[in-house]
Amino acid sequence: MKHLIICREYPPAPGGGIGTYVVHISRLLAESGETVHVIGQLWEGAEKKVEEKYHGRLIIHRVHFEDWPTSVDRKSGYSFISWEEKGLFGSRFRPQCFSWQASLLAENLVEQEGIDIIEAQEYEAPLYYLQLRRALGFGPKRCPPCVVHLHSPSEFIARHNDWDISLPDILTAKRLEDYSIAASDALLCPSRYLARQVETWHGLQEGSIFVIPYPMGDSLTLERDKNTWEQGTICYAGRLERRKGIIEWTDAAVAVARNYPSAHFEFVGANILGTQEMNGEEFVKRRIPDDLLPRFHFRGQQNRSSLFQFLAGARIAVVPSRWENFPNTCIEAMCSGLPVIASREGGMAEMIEDGRTGWIAQNASSDGLAQALKRALETPPLKIAEMGRCASSDIRQICDNKKIVESHADFRSQVVNKGAKRSLRLPVNLPWTKKSLSNGLTRCISQSKNKEGLAIVVTCFNTGQFLEDCLRSIELQTKKPAIVIIVDDKSTKEQTSKVLHKVQQDGWQVIQKKNGDLVPVKNTGIEIVLGSKPDILGFIFLKAEDRLNHGFVAACELVLQRCPEVGLVSCWAQFFGTDNKIWIRPCPSFPYQWLSNEAAPFSAVRAEALREAGNFRSEMSAGYDIWDLFNAVMAAGWVAVTVPGILGNHWVWNDSKIHISNVRSQGRMRRELLERFPDLIARDTNDLVLLTQSHVGYSIEDEFFTHRKYLSIIQKILRSPTPIGRGLRVLRKIKNKIRRHAPGWVNNLLLRITG
Repeated sequence: MKHLIICREYPPAPGGGIGTYVVHISRLLAESGETVHVIGQLWEGAEKKVEEKYHGRLIIHRVHFEDWPTSVDRKSGYSFISWEEKGLFGSRFRPQCFSWQASLLAENLVEQEGIDIIEAQEYEAPLYYLQLRRALGFGPKRCPPCVVHLHSPSEFIARHNDWDISLPDILTAKRLEDYSIAASDALLCPSRYLARQVETWHGLQEGSIFVIPYPMGDSLTLERDKNTWEQGTICYAGRLERRKGIIEWTDAAVAVARNYPSAHFEFVGANILGTQEMNGEEFVKRRIPDDLLPRFHFRGQQNRSSLFQFLAGARIAVVPSRWENFPNTCIEAMCSGLPVIASREGGMAEMIEDGRTGWIAQNASSDGLAQALKRALETPPLKIAEMGRCASSDIRQICDNKKIVESHADFRSQVVNKGAKRSLRLPVNLPWTKKSLSNGLTRCISQSKNKEGLAIVVTCFNTGQFLEDCLRSIELQTKKPAIVIIVDDKSTKEQTSKVLHKVQQDGWQVIQKKNGDLVPVKNTGIEIVLGSKPDILGFIFLKAEDRLNHGFVAACELVLQRCPEVGLVSCWAQFFGTDNKIWIRPCPSFPYQWLSNEAAPFSAVRAEALREAGNFRSEMSAGYDIWDLFNAVMAAGWVAVTVPGILGNHWVWNDSKIHISNVRSQGRMRRELLERFPDLIARDTNDLVLLTQSHVGYSIEDEFFTHRKYLSIIQKILRSPTPIGRGLRVLRKIKNKIRRHAPGWVNNLLLRITG
């Protein structure tokens, strides 16, 4: 069997337990006669793009990622090779850059090497783009099943680190990971603890996640003398972060230390507890009284060989996490012959037998850990040594390399025999991210199989200087549109009139309206198209300033024909104007779509979905009309997707002066957007409360529009006839907080809009 494992943290790239697992399992599979390809990160000390080990059974492929340009770029002369890569590298969630490159490389390996099964962790969603492209009909015809190995979901990490999960990077990570989990052909997890959590969190059927512990790899048994068992340290190994329970552990150790003068506490790992006010080391030391500080030893980040030296000088290890999966640090400590103090919040309780191979705290609080620490320190040295021997024996049975690789071989064979299923289609949690994955499909499905071709409606209003280039981009499409209609809305400038006259002479169909309103103009275009081509597959609405890349129409038509549940096809785009940028978003979904339009303005809309949504509403002004239409399509149950690739560009006009009349109009438009779907807004209230709490570094103009956007949403929910009490209280606090912190002139305008 030929395996492919994708892992950015494959050593020597920096990382944690994920990289350690992949090193062990790839070696064990290769040694058992399997062929294993690994895609990892190009890093100092591992600068070959392809490297073979174990007589060619293990082939490591490496791609560039975020720290590469600053660390070794001077030697390689590497530069971004595509606009997509550049955009992902500069996006809100930078690991997408690795995921994108890894997915494209994986597609090549699938074809060239005959890969039978693909595995990647959920963390950072390295499989996301391969899964999305596959479901949309792109990539190789060969489709080996995709296994997502549950290690550490970003949302769980953020919650237990006390991070704001509505921050853009964490939110994007969560969304991509949620998609990857939902689109996996099989889910694998090292602990029953995390497996049950994920099943509950995502609404999966009980027992649907296969559990195989991590292998122990090359973990050593270490000899300790009598003095070590009597006077050795209590050793914590791992990153010093909140999720790992390091604050609670430090407080527990301080509470107990005075009564046990021989107890010394060692901390081995990078300290990431720092805040804006103080660094991590100072943060910890402030929790320790001066007279106890000499007994607390902080060793900083160490390489793997040095870690075993610290374990050799310890008599007890500790894993006090607030939340954990199946930590390698616990495996290594037990393998080395140490009993372990641990919380119950993770797979540690599946490794440790309380009182025999360690001490399980009643809970992860400082009091719970302190009680477990007291029990450990009151255990006689000979008993501790015996517990260490039992710990080593037990964990070597649980994580026995031979047994684990046999379990993997059996699991992987079963997955390959079943073949790819879920990864061939879009997950059921689109367009609503909270949908239970065990639910059947309740979304719209196209009933028309014979429709084909896309219609393009181009609107023009005194933008003749752009129109010719827009039409040229349509003319150069690899798949020609079925019909193109240019609708002019009462243009008055001579230049535009000349261009319209010219393109009409060139054979383009031009309709001239005189009502001075762009929204009815688009509806006119729709009716003209349907009158001449009633079996049209879908519509694309362009402004004269838009440009389509050559493959845009072909990509949109492919998706609409392959995926009958899709009503809206978006893509990545380049935005030009006062703020040039590459616009990259995940697949549009609720509740995020309520806050901002996540689909490119020139997205393709299925004709059935357009009719069901009711075309464009006349009360919506330009710009908001397309957002309103997309909302209506998704609210009706159609799925929205984003083709991963830059397929067009859009010119953005941004007037730096904020006019009171414009502000009022935009406030009214946002209220119109939300008031259209009160039941759906009420359903998403709790999520909107969460999303509106994050206010991160905006310019004055951005800050103004962001505050107004949030207040508009909050107002709508507060007026809802079926409000949620807790949500109401939180929303009022947010509303008041915004008003307290907004600049004075912004606040005055907000009050004039919202009252």
